[in-house]
Amino acid sequence: MKNKRVVIIISIILLLIMGIILYNIITKDKASTSTVDMVDISINTDDGDEKIDWSIYETIDYELTDSITITEDGIYNLTGTIKDGSITVNTDGNVKLVLDSVNITNTNGPTIYVENAEDVVIELAENSYNYLEDGSSYSGYDTDVIGALFSHDDITFQGTGTLEVKSNNEDAIVSKDDLKIVSGIYIINSKDDGIRGKDSVYILGGTFTITSGGDGIKTTNDTDSDKGYIYIKNGTFNITSELDGLQSENKLLIQGGTFNINTGGGSSVSSSTHEDWGRWGYYSSSTSSDNESAKGIKAGNNLVIENGTFNFDTSDDAIHCNNYVGIKSGTINITSGDDGVHADTELIIDGGSINITKSYEGLEASKITINDGTIDVVATDDGINVAGGNDGSATGRPGQNNYSSNTNNVLTINGGTIYVNAVGDGIDVNGSAYMNGGNVKVDGPTDSGNGILDYDREFVVNGGTLVAGGSSGMLQGASSSSSIYNVTITFTSTYGDGDIVTIEDSSGNEIVSYESSKNYSSLVVASPSFTKGETYTIKVNGSEYKTFTISSITTTIGNSMNMGGSPGNPGGDRGGRR
Repeated sequence: MKNKRVVIIISIILLLIMGIILYNIITKDKASTSTVDMVDISINTDDGDEKIDWSIYETIDYELTDSITITEDGIYNLTGTIKDGSITVNTDGNVKLVLDSVNITNTNGPTIYVENAEDVVIELAENSYNYLEDGSSYSGYDTDVIGALFSHDDITFQGTGTLEVKSNNEDAIVSKDDLKIVSGIYIINSKDDGIRGKDSVYILGGTFTITSGGDGIKTTNDTDSDKGYIYIKNGTFNITSELDGLQSENKLLIQGGTFNINTGGGSSVSSSTHEDWGRWGYYSSSTSSDNESAKGIKAGNNLVIENGTFNFDTSDDAIHCNNYVGIKSGTINITSGDDGVHADTELIIDGGSINITKSYEGLEASKITINDGTIDVVATDDGINVAGGNDGSATGRPGQNNYSSNTNNVLTINGGTIYVNAVGDGIDVNGSAYMNGGNVKVDGPTDSGNGILDYDREFVVNGGTLVAGGSSGMLQGASSSSSIYNVTITFTSTYGDGDIVTIEDSSGNEIVSYESSKNYSSLVVASPSFTKGETYTIKVNGSEYKTFTISSITTTIGNSMNMGGSPGNPGGDRGGRR
């Protein structure tokens, strides 16, 4: 009997050891580093236009006075005016149209119509101003022909001149294949979409001023995994759209450029409170029938920003993807009526400057990894939200949040400078958080229904500095499984604008200083400057509030610690409390 008891005890010990090993493996995996480079943004661009030797083609000079149909390949230098007609291209070869001060209006259809061709290049002659305008209805064309400049095949735009397109029917510039823009100046005013390519929109440069009743720039191919992408290398984009600014059915890659994007009337039209979501047509002249939304830039698959300058004023999410969002560099300024940056699967930030001055929730994803960068967030709900929170903005609107099935929701902070000012939870994680570096400051909620930190499992601080203040009703501090010493303080009074709390070591050296324009009654501090066995002094406005000695990883001062409750750390480690 004694031997049996020994065997049972040994078995229990082995099971406990295996459980600890498994937990450490899971924890290590959760804290692993993701980078933007891991996001699949592979794009196969169609550069067929670059392979054409135009020197072998005949050049024809033509002055427009009436409708023409081009049936032979070649280079066509065009000038003149068509008052009610169009240019039609119908050939098996390559055609280049050089527009040199062309003016075309057509009350019954598109102004330039590529019915058939191998590749078409439209070149805007130097110093030229070209104008195209269609009618409010078409006759004599297939129902899919709905663009003032419409092509069934690949089309490329180049040159240094200006092209103005006004669409009274639906879209302005359309390709049912690949659409490429190398250079030029484009002024677009469209009833529906501004620029639309089915298989791709590939922009190397140019200046774009787009006012659209639908999307600004979009792709539509949702059946071919290699198609339906937007790829922008450079350019200047001023987009005012009732729906999305940039909308890619598949991947969206931006490597540079300047973007000023206003959607859905701007951030003052908050999508989180819009009583008519799902009835955008009530407010919009758009005839689009796909998943309508008013996001700044949106991708169905992966979205990566490698560089660029962005200014968003959007009624819906400023940056949104149904899979991964990766931000490598750039300057991003956001005012949003909904989320600042949202990814269904994971948001990865490797660097850059992100300044969110208005949002419902600032950063949101099932998993968030921050490796570097400068991030400022102002939110009326959660500042950083990892697959959870109230998220009332997700209810009943098109393109609403749709998180992947993932029980391992994780926030990982490896570096960067992060500031959060949130009315709701400062940092909300429906899972675990791991801070390995960086500097994080949180000005959290003032009400008792939200927390400075709100997490389900653990908030582990292994590096960097965390200073977070706010209300104490749902207070959670850093976890005792951290390797950085931390202290959670519940004050006997409420402090606010003008009050400064400092923590000093026994030599009077300042470890941390906290100041907020909001009221706060609690403070969570984790710092590599804290040392076990050392005594520290808390001062409020220069006067001593309390002293404490650190005897364990987590030190608690006050009586309201962890009312929010962490399943893995229900009361925190109260060692060192004085």
